[in-house]
This record gives sequence, structure tokens and C-alpha cells, in this order.
Amino acid sequence: MPRGRPRGSTAATTPRAARGPGARTAQALEFTQSLVLNQWLFGLFGLESIDGWYRLGNRRVPLLEAFKERFQLNQYSEEGLDENNIHRFHHALINQITGELPGVSREELLAFDQNIVRHTLALNAQRALKRERPVVWKYYQYLSLLFVEIYLDRYFRDPQALAAALNAHITKFNEGKDEAEQLPLMDEGRDAALGLNKLALWCATGSGKTLLMHVNLHQYQHHLAQVGRAGSLNRILLLTPNEGLSQQHLEEFAAAGIEAELFDKNARGLFAGRAVEIIDIHKLADEMGDKTVAVDAFESGNLVLVDEGHRGTSGGEAGKWLTRRDQLCEKGFSFEYSATFKQAVKGNAALTRRYARSIVFDYSYRYFYGDGFGKDYQILNLDDATEQTGLDRYLTACLLAAYQQRRLFDDRQTALRDFNIERPLWIFVGGSVNAVRTENRRTVSDVTEILLFLSRFVANRAQSERAIQGILTAGLPTASGQNPFANRFGYLAELNLPASELFADVCGRLFNAPGGGGLHVEYLKGADGELAVKLGDNPAFGVINVGDAKKLHELCANTPGLVAEERDFSGSLFRRLNDRDNQISLLIGSRKFTEGWNSWRVSTLGLMKIGQSEGAQIIQLFGRGVRLKGHGYSLKRSRAMRLPPAVVKPSHIELLETLNVFGIHADYMAQFKQFLEDEGLPPDQETEDINLPVIRNLGTHRLKVIRLKPEINGVRTEFGTAFRQLAPVPELAPPRVPNDQWLLNNRVQLNWYPKVQAMRARELSGGDGVAALDTGSLGAPHVALLDLDAAWFELIRFKNERGWHNFNIPRGSVDALMSRTDWYDLLIPRAVLALDSLDKLQTWQEIAQTLLKKYAERYYVFRKKAWEEPHLEYAVLTADNPNFPDAASGAGEEQGVYKVTVERSEQQLITQLRAIAEELRHRTWHGPRAAMDGANASVELIRFQQHLFEPLIRAAGASISVKPVALNDGEMRFVTQLKDYCEQHPQEFVNRPLFLLRNLSRGRGVGFFEAGNFYPDFMLWRLDGDRQRITFVDPKGIRSLSWHNEPKLDFYRTIKDIEARLKPSDPSITLESFIVSVTAADEMALHWNVTRQDLADRHILFDEDPDYVQRLLAED
Repeated sequence: MPRGRPRGSTAATTPRAARGPGARTAQALEFTQSLVLNQWLFGLFGLESIDGWYRLGNRRVPLLEAFKERFQLNQYSEEGLDENNIHRFHHALINQITGELPGVSREELLAFDQNIVRHTLALNAQRALKRERPVVWKYYQYLSLLFVEIYLDRYFRDPQALAAALNAHITKFNEGKDEAEQLPLMDEGRDAALGLNKLALWCATGSGKTLLMHVNLHQYQHHLAQVGRAGSLNRILLLTPNEGLSQQHLEEFAAAGIEAELFDKNARGLFAGRAVEIIDIHKLADEMGDKTVAVDAFESGNLVLVDEGHRGTSGGEAGKWLTRRDQLCEKGFSFEYSATFKQAVKGNAALTRRYARSIVFDYSYRYFYGDGFGKDYQILNLDDATEQTGLDRYLTACLLAAYQQRRLFDDRQTALRDFNIERPLWIFVGGSVNAVRTENRRTVSDVTEILLFLSRFVANRAQSERAIQGILTAGLPTASGQNPFANRFGYLAELNLPASELFADVCGRLFNAPGGGGLHVEYLKGADGELAVKLGDNPAFGVINVGDAKKLHELCANTPGLVAEERDFSGSLFRRLNDRDNQISLLIGSRKFTEGWNSWRVSTLGLMKIGQSEGAQIIQLFGRGVRLKGHGYSLKRSRAMRLPPAVVKPSHIELLETLNVFGIHADYMAQFKQFLEDEGLPPDQETEDINLPVIRNLGTHRLKVIRLKPEINGVRTEFGTAFRQLAPVPELAPPRVPNDQWLLNNRVQLNWYPKVQAMRARELSGGDGVAALDTGSLGAPHVALLDLDAAWFELIRFKNERGWHNFNIPRGSVDALMSRTDWYDLLIPRAVLALDSLDKLQTWQEIAQTLLKKYAERYYVFRKKAWEEPHLEYAVLTADNPNFPDAASGAGEEQGVYKVTVERSEQQLITQLRAIAEELRHRTWHGPRAAMDGANASVELIRFQQHLFEPLIRAAGASISVKPVALNDGEMRFVTQLKDYCEQHPQEFVNRPLFLLRNLSRGRGVGFFEAGNFYPDFMLWRLDGDRQRITFVDPKGIRSLSWHNEPKLDFYRTIKDIEARLKPSDPSITLESFIVSVTAADEMALHWNVTRQDLADRHILFDEDPDYVQRLLAED
């Protein structure tokens, strides 16, 4: 089925001019290659570039893609906060850092993370009171905020140094370029800050820019206060394109607990400067007027937030808005947000220079879609010849596409609930809804053409039924021989209903008129610019929302075939579109939808009157349609997600996760296709799925695995079901002797020194070594000052986030725990606990809540472990184990396949993969390795006969995805090093064979709840006669782990406890565990202040050591 670009496809195209310093420019630079501020920020992480691209092996990829691969921080990374209120993204980032980064330290990164945490908790406080979903950042949002943190830190600390650093990069950027493409340098003098006071965030529509704006506001205020200048802030202004968006922002500020008000030029409130004043940009003028206010009235020193930052960048009167915006933030600061900076700067050198130096983060639509966020899209092409002869059949096909989505939604609502699919809405949008033209001596418009088609469709039932039948059986071949609707009616084909029944259901389900009726257009006098569309006396099924509704009503009245009426009406049909049970199926409107209208319902998008100058509006229109909540509010379409094994994807859900795009004239579609191509999203792009067969090497050996019995008293144990249903409900309480002696022997450990160092990153350096550190506790005087209700609410939030719905946490348990100190050890400077300032109260509150969350997790794990212990067993590994890839139906694929999805543009890579697939299918591929490179992807296969299936695969790049998940670099390195050792020492394995199996993550592989839900990456068997030694191996970065009481580091002991418990059932099995660190040994020894022997004693090996495999395989 033709679709938009596949998951993972972020690299639009290769750069137009790939060159190094000194090379001449072959042709004009893409705007995305000129984002020097963004390039400089990536350079702080060691990814230096002067054109926005970076070389990874044989591939050149955009900087964001390079960052994702280098630091393993991407759309699949674990989201949210850990029990220490540190973002898991921070841990992912730190774990991949070896040595020191060139421009930012680990201590700074933690400090910046904690600032983001603080601001996020502030946003969520108000949401918690209303029991709304908390803000949980996506990886790209976190990186946006992190980059802003870095910039503001340097801006306020030393603007001259920041200007000098940027100038050094701009100088490199300018080398060898024509003068027209060079960027001006920043002022490094005393007024450097004045040239650095504008930041812009390039955010795809639907990517959450409003939430970023809220945090940016907090970030600016925090850094301003840090340098003692909080009192210098004059006003906080939010500029919007229209009053409707102003009202929407007012509501969103209230949800975030941020004081805000609509600007009133006649009132200067007592709280001006504290509250955000929201004003639409049309009310700004050079002089005072009845409905406008002079820019001078706002004075200077303002923080200015600009929504839809591309507005006001054109010439004429609109161009004056940009000048006025700059006046407002003079001696202050501004943040701008837009999805369409690229379209706004097109052909304007001054704007290109402005935004090239101020865009701090680029997450435009090509990245958003490529990461799997938002809907797929289908372009329903119509050629000129077909338009002349078959427009009604084409529109009938489009109507059927909209009906199919609605029918599927209605039929599968229960199954779709977890995927947060909204009731589908069919919309037509254009630049000018009232635009008319003369055809056959009569005045017509796009709107009346649509309405007349609907009228004919309902009135001419027999003709419409024939059209429906013909489209479902033969599609809609165009004059050029293409069939844009081929294979697009899968659900209707499955229903297999006669055309007569489908017609009747269209009338009832889409038009709210089971019996049909004439088409009526009602001018709603009490509504603001609205007309209702209905059949006969039935409820309205459509609403037209335009600037001049009266004019359109008159046009309809003069159009034969339409009945135009007027009706008194209070309220608004348009504003009710997002109501849960709203029955409006069709919306026709103007470009006003491009700014400020939020809806998750849009599923079919019709284009009207799309002009050459409307690029920004088109991208925003498109963005309205591809918004998707997704499973678990992931914002992702299901085919781009790694869904939990327990989640069953409803059949045909792809139809509801796809935006159908069509136009009523072919030139509209051609223009729309061009806009998508300019954005880097070829509209007819497809993906190709290639099955790579695997060969199983299980043989006849009876390899054992640890497992929890599949059932306990008839209840499945998968996903903790038996524990939740059968076990006594754990209730949080302090440890009791003797039953809870384990909790006293394994006390919660909290080292507060890293956070102290992070907050003082300018004065302190070094790691979080544990030698000679102070210890302390929260005594009665501290506890008396704490908000224990807030601590309890935080515990409840933490419990719900973990999904522990069978865990009771009474309010009194918080008081009982905080009255004792025997269940935790707190490493903290004495000064932090000194009772000398109430400014420390927030820190004490955070410490208490962190301790309580750590204990709650340990307590729940302890209870679950105690209940499940008697039900653990050894079982023989069989071919149906979930760690083996699933089988497919093709010949040679019965032992399992990798499903590799590749973008069609990667023809060379596809050809290579097809050839390898055939060799695997016929068992003629003998490896040992195969490396393949495409334009935006690379694949490496390795054959290792000791692995229980082969080949193993590593894949990287924007245009490829693999299921089951491919190996990452650290895992592939481990397999390669183990394979090399086995080949170099074959005699070692003659009588004592070795076997390896990749262990999948949650829900499929072997996991250990008592070790923090730990799923080691590999299981390794070593056989010696009847004896088996099973070793769990986990190659990983360990920089973010704590030396003390860290479940993953303590797993080498935990596994021996499990061995002892299971020994009575099978004494021939020995269990071991090792971590293979990809972080350097010297770095970790310094970081933890331990010796190499201390590391070895805890079974931590380092893949930099040439003999680590030998030590891994050696028996004590």
C-alpha cells in the first residue's frame, strides 16, 4: 500500500553540496545546512559539522541522526524520571560518554537535567490537582530543553565568550562560500548580549511546542535569577497570530499553573511582569489606536514569546510585525516557535541569516514523521484527464475512504480504546473558501462544487450505488493507467456488503440521515462565521467555518441544486467538534485552521484553492491532520512502535492511523506534492519489507532456562498477572523484624553528592566518589517542616507510573517511615542538613520523597520476590521460546525471520538484502560477515554458530528498521569478540561446548524482578557432561549506575541466591552473571573511587581489556 515515508526516515535527502572547508559552493545551500547555532551546540557533544551533516562510517547523516546513534538516545529510549528524579534520558546519554565531551561536562549535564526536572514538576503540580496526565517528555523535547539550558547558561554567564565561540564556528562555516551564503559574525563587545537574545525552536506541528514554551519561560526566569537580575524583567509577552489562539494559550497556561491574562491596554495590573500578557500581533502598531497599542508603550527589557514565529516575516504591513517584535525584546529576550521556518525564509537572505543564527533545535516535520510520530499519509492523486471525465467518481472514492475510517472506528471502538483513536473527521480546507470562478456561464466555487457533489450523491441513489460497486471491485483507474485507490478499501472488502447497504449506511453514519433528503445549507445567525450542512430535517452532519459566512450563504442561495436557509442559533458547531460524542462528520473551512485549532479527529484532508505562496499554511494544514495520540499517549502510529507483547494491535488500525489527502482539482495536488518534496518527504514514497530467514542451532542439547511457572492455580504468570490476582496485596510499612530483616540488611542508599556537585558545577569537579563522605539523616526537626501530604501524593504517582495497582500505600505509612532512619543510608554534606535556612526546605522535601520512592520500590520487589520464589523452576529451552524470531509463511522461513523494513529509495541496500535473504532461504549463505551500506542506512550480519540462531544483525540509520530489535553497537562488539575467541581457541570447546542466546527485553525474555526488572542482554551456556553453567551477560554503559545498592551491579550475588533456591530441583546447574562495560575501566574506577580489583570482585568486565572473554568463561 503506498504510504508516506517509513518509520525512522528522518534524513530528507543527502545534502546538496557535501563539502569540506575550502571547497567552493556548487549550488545554493539548503536552509537546513546553514543552522550554525544548532551545529555549534551539537559540536559541544563531539559532533562537529559546518553543513548539518556528520559522517558515520560510510554514511553521511543529519546531525540529529548522528546524535541519536552516537548516544543511543532516540524515539525508543525509556522516558520519564527515575526514583531519584533524574531523567532516564540523562542516564542514557551519560552511559554512552567515554572520556570527556569537548564542550560540556557530566556535572553540567546533570545540573541542566535537574533544572529541567524542577520546571517539569512545576508544570505537573497543577495537572496533579486536576488529575490530568503529567507531562512526560519525548526524547526530542528533552534535547530541545537541554540545548536551551546550555545556551542560556552561557548567555547569562559570559555573553562575550558565547559570541566568540559562535563566531569561531561561523568563520569555519563561511570558509570557501560565496559572499551571498556567508553569515555575519556576532558582536563580541560589551553589547554582545543584545545580538544573542533571540532563540527559535523549529517544532513540527503536533510535537508539543506549547509545553516547550512553558518550560522555556521557567528556564529564562531561573537563569535570570541565577545572575541576580530577576528584577530587570519588565514584562512577559506572548504574541499570537489571532484572538482564538490567544484564548487557547490562556487556557493552556492555566493548566500549567502559569499566571497569564489577555492583554488589556487600559489596565496595567499590579502583577504585570509576573503574569504572561497574551496579545495577538495585529494589535501591535507604531502608534496608539482604538484597537491597537503602540510598541513603545511596552518599554524594553521584556521576555517575548512568539507563537507561529514565521508570521510577520513577509514584506508590506505584515513585515512591520517583525520590527515591532524586535523592539519589544530589545534589552530583553525572545523565544520563537514555528513549524515552517524553512518556508518563511525562502527567497529572503536577511531572514535566512537571522534564523540560521538563532534556531537552537531543528525538529521539523521530516524528523517528527521519520521517528514514527503522527499518522502515515496517502496522497490520492488525480490527473488532469481524469478530472475532466470522472470527478464525481473520484470524490465518491474519497467519500468511501472517509466512510471506511468512520465505519471501522464505530465497529472497533473497544479494541481501539487503548490506542487513543478519535472519531474520524473529514475536512476540506483552502486559502480562500469564498473564491469563485465562472464555468459554463455560471459562478461556482470549490465549496459549492463539494456541496453539489454531496447533493448529487444522495439524490441519485442508483448512480451512486453503481459508483460504489465499481470503485470497490475495480478501483478508479485514471487516464494515465494508475489506480490511486488500489488496495485501499481492505476493511470494506472484509465486510463484503452490497453497494445498496453501503449507500444506506453512508447516509445514516456520515450524513445523520438514514432516509436521505435534500441538501440544506443553513446560515447560523448566532454563530461566528458558521453554516450548517444537513440533509432534510435531520441533524447537521457538516459545518462550514469561514470569515464571511453571509457571502458564502448568498452564493449557495444562487446555486441551483442547493437549498440555502437561515436559522437563529446560539453557540458554535465548530467549537463542539472535539466533544466526545460529536456527530459532525464534515468540516469545510479556510486557512484559519492552520493556526491555533487543535483536534485529534482529522483523518481525511481535502485541499481547495492551494496557491503558490501558501507553503507555510500547507505544512501546517498537513500537520493538523497527522496529529495522533497513539498507544499510551506515545504520539506514535502503531507500526512504528515496539508494543508490549500483551498488547494486540487491532486489525486494520492502519486505516485510522493514516491521513488521506486529496484535492478537487489536480493542480492543487501537484502543488501539495511539491510542498512535501521541499520538506524532504517524497509523497509517493513506500517501504519494502524483506524477510531475512534465520537458521536455528538449537540441536539436541537440553539447555536449561530459569522461568516462573507458566501458571499458578490456573492463572497465567506472564506480566505479573498471577501475583496481582492471587498474592496478598502488599501494604507499605516500615521493616518489621524478623520477617523483614532483608530490608534492614539491604537498606536504601541515597548519595546526594552528585546533585550537590551538579548544582555547584562551576566550583566543584570530579565524580561522585564515596570516600570520606558525610552521612546524615532527616531528623524530627526536618520532618516537622516537610509536606508529608505532598510526599504521599508523589508516592501514589510513582506507584501508578510503575503500574503497581495491587500495592496499597496508606497515608500513615509515610509518617511511620519518616519517623525512623534505620531503613536508609544518606550520603550528604552536613551543610545541606544544617537547620540554618528555610531555603533548604525544598531540598529536604526532595530527599524525603526520593528515599520514600526507593523504599517503596524495594518493598514491592521484596514482597513479589517472596511470593514467587516457590514457583521458580528450570525448564528445557525449546524452539517456541519467545527469544527466537517468529516464523513466517514462506519457504525456508519456518525457523523464524527478521522483518527488515527499508525505504524504497534505498535500492542498492534492498538489492543486497534480497540477495542475502535468498542465500539464507536456501542455506547457501556461509558468512561469516556481511556489511551493506545505503544512502541513509547500514546493515551488518554476522554468523556465529554458537548462537542458537543466526545470523545476528545490527542495523543503523534513518531509513531502516528491524524486528526483532537489532543489536546495538555494544552488543555486536561483544558477540564479535566472543566469536573471535571461540575461533582462536577451538580445542577449549570440543568437550565443553558453548551456546549463546540473545535475551529480549520485557515480556519476552528472561527477566529478574528482584534486580530492578533486569533483563540481561545474553544468556551463555557452557556444558560439561551433565553439568550446565548458565551465565547472564549484559554489555552496557555503567556511568549512570551507583556503586552502592545498585540491583544491576548486585545481580552477581542475586543470581547465586536464585541458584541456591533452585539447587534442590537440579544440583547440576550453576548460575553466574557479568556486566561487560563499554565505559572505560579507569574512568569508572575514578568515578566510583574504587580499585580495578573491586570492579572485578563485582563481576564487572571491560570490553577494552583483551582478555575479558577468557575471564568471562573461566570458572572459579
